[in-house]
Amino acid sequence: MPTFSETVIELWNGWEIRALLLLSLSLQVVLIVFGSLRKHSASICIRFLVWSAYMSADLVATIALGILARNLGADFGEKNSNPLQLFWMPFLILHRGGPDTIIAYSLEDNELWLRHFLGLLVQTGVALYVFVKSWGDTHLKLIAIPVFIAGIIKYGERTWVLTTSSTKSIRNSLLSDPDPGPEYPQVTTMKNNTD
Repeated sequence: MPTFSETVIELWNGWEIRALLLLSLSLQVVLIVFGSLRKHSASICIRFLVWSAYMSADLVATIALGILARNLGADFGEKNSNPLQLFWMPFLILHRGGPDTIIAYSLEDNELWLRHFLGLLVQTGVALYVFVKSWGDTHLKLIAIPVFIAGIIKYGERTWVLTTSSTKSIRNSLLSDPDPGPEYPQVTTMKNNTD
């Protein structure tokens, strides 16, 4: 007879990826609903809810991608027992792109664009690994391919927005070389002649 802890571990192993996917989806919904309210609300509850969802959303999606990769690595050489893994992976990449209501929680987050770019490369590689390893005779691949492409575009868009919103990028776009205009040499020579 299995012990209570063995039963809980077996239950968790069977449902861990589903629980993480639901948690990731829930965090995305919180960010979509409350992300734009944080600017207009003085409520500490809304700010804490958005901050904790923002900080947790990327972590949960990353952990879920890692679990998908680990599960596929354990089944190396065997036929994939769960064809839904091919379908879940693109949604996790889409979740990494985040909602449009909140790209960065604060201005300082824009400076971390290089970290997001590295995450884009690594996690797209992991997702591609899961995608290729999960490839089978399922019809879900016809749905998974466009979602995977949209997820990569969305994640790339988030990284690009953080890059263009960084202090250095904004400073470079605002402070261009002065352009005195086409008449400047004529005006300066006329002024020098009058002096």
